[in-house]
Amino acid sequence: MEPAHPEPRPGVRRDLSATLDGVLGVACLAARADAGAVYLRDAEHGDLRLVAARGLPPEAIGHRLAIDEGLVGRVAAAGKSLVSADVGLDHRAVRRRADWDADPPVAAFLGVPLRLGDLVVGAIELTSRWRDHFTLDDRHHAVVLADAVALLIEQTQLASQPPPAAVEGASLSGDSPLGMLTVNQRLHVTAANATLCRLVGQPVEALVGRPAIAVLPVLGRPRARDALEAALRGTPANLGTARTVDRDGHEIDLNLSLIPRGDPARGVAGVVVVAIDVTERARLEAELREQNARAIEARDRLRTVVEVISHELRTPLTSVLGYARLLHDRPDAPADRRGYWAEMVAEKARIMARLVDEVTDLARLGSARFSLRRVPTDLGGLVRRVAGGQAALSDRHVLDVAVAPALPPVALDPDRVEQVLTNLISNAVKFWPEGGTVGIRVSLDPDRRHVEVAVADGGPGVRPDQAERIFEPFHRARDAASRGVAGTGLGLAVSRGIVEAHGGRIWVEPAPGGGAVFRFTLPVAAPAAAGEDGEREARG
Repeated sequence: MEPAHPEPRPGVRRDLSATLDGVLGVACLAARADAGAVYLRDAEHGDLRLVAARGLPPEAIGHRLAIDEGLVGRVAAAGKSLVSADVGLDHRAVRRRADWDADPPVAAFLGVPLRLGDLVVGAIELTSRWRDHFTLDDRHHAVVLADAVALLIEQTQLASQPPPAAVEGASLSGDSPLGMLTVNQRLHVTAANATLCRLVGQPVEALVGRPAIAVLPVLGRPRARDALEAALRGTPANLGTARTVDRDGHEIDLNLSLIPRGDPARGVAGVVVVAIDVTERARLEAELREQNARAIEARDRLRTVVEVISHELRTPLTSVLGYARLLHDRPDAPADRRGYWAEMVAEKARIMARLVDEVTDLARLGSARFSLRRVPTDLGGLVRRVAGGQAALSDRHVLDVAVAPALPPVALDPDRVEQVLTNLISNAVKFWPEGGTVGIRVSLDPDRRHVEVAVADGGPGVRPDQAERIFEPFHRARDAASRGVAGTGLGLAVSRGIVEAHGGRIWVEPAPGGGAVFRFTLPVAAPAAAGEDGEREARG
């Protein structure tokens, strides 16, 4: 004999049908379906019988299908969910229902089996009048609700109103990923399953009789309380995902559905609360969103790189080609003119080389190809030498260098630190066109473990909201002052990478009286691991 679920008492059957109708309401709402139906397996007749429906005419109740007949029958026979994008073109569909032949006819179909362990006791179908309507998410949600329906069928007593003595201490049998509890009209717990008990960390006897919001505090939120009151009036609801705290104090995400118990026409006996722990799924979805955001950011950054490099290379490259053409076409030009053209070719070529170097440095920072060759260095002498070389940048600026006395030697890569100093000093000159005194100070921290270099200008300064962003690649933020100022926005990003590779930090702050002060620190002694890595790289 083919097994089937036990036949409930007549009164229970009526209440179960009403409860299943509530489940269908949730399913149709979640999937935006036009109609839905629950078919249960009839062991006596060996077929499927439609026992609950939403969006179908009353005469649909009692409709029968043979196992493996049509789409619903195939779902029950195979025990697997099935989606049909267009029923009208699907040879597996049957034309035995008036609603399928109505105008416009049903187009899309989603069916999921009702399983109790290995036993398939029926199927749920959702239909839409639009082709390709159901998504993978709709399919997932329908499977979850089908599990809830299967548990409700197994526990048919939940659809009736048993006497209080029979309800107290009741535990829903079976183990399931769905946490389920039932509440009466006063919203006190009357039963709970093992999954729910594990979720809240208490046995069923400790839950029965307590207010539902004390067991699941998330139900006390305004939207949930309104949905509970609506469920007591016969309206099912899916609250979506809500964040709460489990028994160990960890944040979890629960998907909550509220299903009325009993027939709304005769009075709802209570509510079945279905709680699904979707924490892991929410985490994976958040990771996917983050990865997608990073991919979009990387794509935008790459586009910016291409645009900036092409723009920055175009101007000097045009000059190189122009002056080279003059040198080629005008061999009879005066020597001083030809000397000037040759000097411009060399200068513009140096600009392009510097851009390529900056991009290369940015790519190498943080990779195995970037290494520091630290040597004990007189930082004060290095600063004076770089400032002397930069003094020719502008006749409107004075570079004032002050070095604290008795500075200890600093373990650093002189070429890389010179690169940082050159970037900061040239920026101070470029962004302060009217000129003035650029103050460069080198000092020793009181702990004598770090030295600090400060470069101060009297230019427009940096807004507080831009103080961190200006160290990002290709970002330039001195507002109107930056217009017409040549540069790629890579210098500060490369400088930060170099300073941090030394074990220091770099930042900007407002200068007294206006302007900006760029500061960076370097440890006096190199970190052991970094020093060893640098030595290995140098030997290699």
